[in-house]
Amino acid sequence: MDKGRVVLLFSGGIDSTVLYHWLINADYDVFPIHINYGQRTYLGEMNAIREIAKDFEKLNRPPLYIDVPGLRQVGSGSLVGEIKTNNYSLDEWFREEFFPNRNMILISIAASYAYKLNISNLAIGVVGENSYNDTRSSFIKSIASTLSESLSLFEIIAPFVDKSREIVINEARRLKVPIEKTFSCNCLGERHCLLCSSCLDRQHALELLGKQNEF
Repeated sequence: MDKGRVVLLFSGGIDSTVLYHWLINADYDVFPIHINYGQRTYLGEMNAIREIAKDFEKLNRPPLYIDVPGLRQVGSGSLVGEIKTNNYSLDEWFREEFFPNRNMILISIAASYAYKLNISNLAIGVVGENSYNDTRSSFIKSIASTLSESLSLFEIIAPFVDKSREIVINEARRLKVPIEKTFSCNCLGERHCLLCSSCLDRQHALELLGKQNEF
């Protein structure tokens, strides 16, 4: 398999957008894939992807869009519209944003696409030292091992796994990533809710990058 090509799970959010720039800077031939799994944030993600992809029209490939919205029926959490509390504390949001097995599902779909194209690299923008189980390095290693049994040997490129968000922000600054074009929300699709952890992380990043008026 060609080691210079990579399938990137691309949501249009901060983490996957910074990773997109990181991969381009590392001279990868990037095949972005966006998966509609029935998330409420779909419209915002699509609008962001269209804007971000314009920056790479002459450098890379257009995103592939996969529609499997029926997955929302087996999912739960704010991403599919299930909010169970009026307590908008960070801890409550963190619990309610969780979509069980989401990254396992998305990586599996991306791996099938990569296998079809004879690509051995997958990339996912997982970030955080204290995050969900399916965003940690142990999960990434485990699913890479599983894929090697079911399909082929894959390398999952996740340079920000188990790292602090400041690392992502520093990379955004170094690579001149247009964070203001991103859409990072775990609740709404037409605008940022300004309550969930993704919105707060994006706001924090914009403030540190001096773009707080572009939220």
